[in-house]
Amino acid sequence: MMQPENIEMRGFSIGLTHVGCVREENQDAFYCDEKKGVFAVMDGAGGLNGGAMASNLVKEALTTIRVPLSAVDLLDQFEGRVIDAKEQIEQASAKANGAAMGTTIAALLTHGVNFACLWAGDSRVYRLRSGQMEQLTTDHTEAQELVDQQVLTEEEARNFSRRHVITRAIGSGVDLELELVSGNLRQGDRFLLCSDGLTGHLDDTVISNFLLDGAQKSAAQGLLNGALEQGGADNVTVVVVDIDQVV
Repeated sequence: MMQPENIEMRGFSIGLTHVGCVREENQDAFYCDEKKGVFAVMDGAGGLNGGAMASNLVKEALTTIRVPLSAVDLLDQFEGRVIDAKEQIEQASAKANGAAMGTTIAALLTHGVNFACLWAGDSRVYRLRSGQMEQLTTDHTEAQELVDQQVLTEEEARNFSRRHVITRAIGSGVDLELELVSGNLRQGDRFLLCSDGLTGHLDDTVISNFLLDGAQKSAAQGLLNGALEQGGADNVTVVVVDIDQVV
């Protein structure tokens, strides 16, 4: 159903990140700007601080987005900033003697009654609407490709030895290719953006149960704590965005 053009939806958010129980460095980053309608999670990869540098270069680029004039303007600005960040990552890689450096991204853009999700890699965006959770993104991984080709089942993919190998990223020596889905917002929508440090420990049923919690902060904290209690083998980052109508 089309929403009236004079209705504006605003996303109110909370973001949390944790190094986890095993890693010594947090290579995740997140960015939230409710006024501009930009929310993103990045999961960096690369040795010698390379992953942290890559994810934070994307975060810094996103901070330069101006208050958008339209949904199209917001999308154009976002894509331009990601291109800029990739160039900066390439330059940083060159200074580090060509060391591999990159990051995933899962982003939610909101303007008026419109939203768009853009992503590369295996960080995810979920939407909870009317009590039903849906994964809006599809992992860019070797494991997911094999599932799509019916070579592996979902269960086999969870135990696949190369399940963490991503096929898209913002990084050095990798073509930049973002996937996009878009649609209309509804009052009461709840979005979750997360790194695979969450989904590697909690399945969709558990994630959905946490998101159904009425309080945004407790839902986010519960998700983070849940991943840590299950071992916290990776950095964990969650961003919860609740959509409300602004008159």
